[in-house]
Amino acid sequence: MTTGGSSTVHIYTQTIHRTTQSTQTIHRTTQLTQTIHRTTQSTQTIHTTTQSTQTIHRTTQSTQTIHRTTQSTQTIHTTTQATQTIHRTTQSTQTIHRTTQST
Repeated sequence: MTTGGSSTVHIYTQTIHRTTQSTQTIHRTTQLTQTIHRTTQSTQTIHTTTQSTQTIHRTTQSTQTIHRTTQSTQTIHTTTQATQTIHRTTQSTQTIHRTTQST
């Protein structure tokens, strides 16, 4: 082979070597990009889950508040009924007292 031919083969060999290295770099970059994409999707899922958990927490707090309000309302209702019973008893007692005094 001539000196010029040998030089051309050397240049081709270097070009193939650099192309192979570039291809490997592109492959690694593609793999890293895919990993970043999956990580981003996981982060978005975690964010959505966190928001759902916060909504559930707020709903639970609201439910507890409703429960306490319901209990208070029941207590007020019971107190009102007792007050009405006391009022009727007082009226009956007054009627009996007036009837007893008139006889």
